[in-house]
Amino acid sequence: MMKSLNAILFAGLFAGLSSCGWTQQSEEPKGPRAVVINIEGSIPYSDETGSLLGSLSMSQRKLEKLLETAASDLTVQEIAVHIGPNDLGLSRAAELGQAIAQAGKAGKPLSCHLDAVDNASYYMALLGCPEIVLSPAGEVEVLGLSLEAVYLKELLDSMGIKAQMLHVGKYKDAAEPLTSTGMSDDTRVAYTELLGELHSQLVATISEKRGIDRAKVQRLMDTGPHSAAAALEKKLVDRIATLGAHLDALRGKYAAGVDRDYGKAPKESLSLSSLFKAFSEQPSDEKENNEDHVGIIPVIGAISLGRPDSFLGQEQAAYDAEIVEALATAADDDAVKAVVLRIDSPGGSALASDNIWHAVRALASRKPVVASMADTAASGGYYVACAAKEIFASGTTLTGSIGVVGGKIVLTGAAEKLGARSEVVRTGERAGLGSAFAEWNSAEQAAMQELMVKTYDMFISRVAEGRGLEEGAVRAVAEGRVWTGTQALKHKLVDKLGTQADAITRAKELGGLPVGAPVRLIPEPKSFFESLGEAFSEPRDVRLELFRRSAVGRAALGFVSVLSAERVVAFSPMLFEIR
Repeated sequence: MMKSLNAILFAGLFAGLSSCGWTQQSEEPKGPRAVVINIEGSIPYSDETGSLLGSLSMSQRKLEKLLETAASDLTVQEIAVHIGPNDLGLSRAAELGQAIAQAGKAGKPLSCHLDAVDNASYYMALLGCPEIVLSPAGEVEVLGLSLEAVYLKELLDSMGIKAQMLHVGKYKDAAEPLTSTGMSDDTRVAYTELLGELHSQLVATISEKRGIDRAKVQRLMDTGPHSAAAALEKKLVDRIATLGAHLDALRGKYAAGVDRDYGKAPKESLSLSSLFKAFSEQPSDEKENNEDHVGIIPVIGAISLGRPDSFLGQEQAAYDAEIVEALATAADDDAVKAVVLRIDSPGGSALASDNIWHAVRALASRKPVVASMADTAASGGYYVACAAKEIFASGTTLTGSIGVVGGKIVLTGAAEKLGARSEVVRTGERAGLGSAFAEWNSAEQAAMQELMVKTYDMFISRVAEGRGLEEGAVRAVAEGRVWTGTQALKHKLVDKLGTQADAITRAKELGGLPVGAPVRLIPEPKSFFESLGEAFSEPRDVRLELFRRSAVGRAALGFVSVLSAERVVAFSPMLFEIR
């Protein structure tokens, strides 16, 4: 059955690409030109050649490289960045915004065109572009930040399902949506302060970049959304034009017009051999190279034990076996002079996080390791970061959440509604601890709580050791509390505010590398056919795909996935999204 499915997939893929007429111009345009760089869709951190879905999106690393190339390309006279709908958070949007701004330092005209504007897209454009162009039918929907949590207890109750959860840390509320009907007072206070800090950064940026008084910025947020005409009048944008009209104006300025496919290599007509070659090759900037370089090791998604078992439709996760191997590879490779640990994770398995922590610490004893935090590096994500020599965070990064949560889902009520019953035969008093058909008794619950306290104490000691702090100082900012990068800097949980590029620059300094030294991903991405050989190890439920499209859904699936394998996890608050 699976072999047939593989054959159907391959045949469908080949036919689909054939029908698209996979051809392109055979050579680059001649003469001066303007180029368009599109930032839209699902934007993974790096190119995953072996992933069928991931390969269809331009990655953050490729976009940053493309901007750098356009800035130095003598044939490129002007850069137009089109920012479409995307799934970036504020921190990664800021990194791309600063990459756009860096390209603008080459002195070439630079503009950002948007069809519609949300917080992250506007933040990117503000940081990156001296000119912001908005479509006539577009709008500016920058209304401040909102955090909407989803509480499922009543739904679970109606299904006869109970989440029996424990936690260590006053603010460690990752399980609260499963056990409560609403937000606790402590959680509400923590989230209000968190949003207030992020909001002040957004308001300050708008005020500085658009020359608008902060009080007026707040009024504009409170009276939005604003149509294109209103946004122009209120100085939120510089000009109104469709993308076509914007590019038409550029086309007449340059001999070679406008290149809308900049950075895409010319392709030959599609054939079976060219298809095989395309999917078998690694990206050119990831090919094996013996030059001294900085290695980047991503820790992206929920932290889990083991290895991935599928490449199609699976929620992104950071598997400890793969990451530990990558860290060991970096340690043994003499050409790797320093490592950037790129983290965008809400945490996950406490055991997997500790496994990675030990490997990071071992590597850091031999080579400089700099942690670079993206949108989120909380709980287990912060756990692994604190073993690095230095930690960089964006001002809007969500981090900290030093705490532990754990438990299990009890299905007794649901089973009874379906006419199912459970009978247990065991040889030990607690042999049924993991059963989904029985709640913990008081002794079992006490044992689990004790285990979680010990895990929490270990978490505290790891942070204290890595950050050079007294354990008492760490406990004062722990309790599961989530901080912004700006707040974390004040609490000495991070060393500097900066982007991934800043972390790479620092890693080069610590590794004794020149500014122009190359940067390589570790491990290299697998080819399509390497991953295809590992695919379809389990059936996938297509109904989950829509759920996976939202950050809330991905976080929930990650939490459930980790909890199904382990009962003690280091996971930051889930089931909410800040936009």
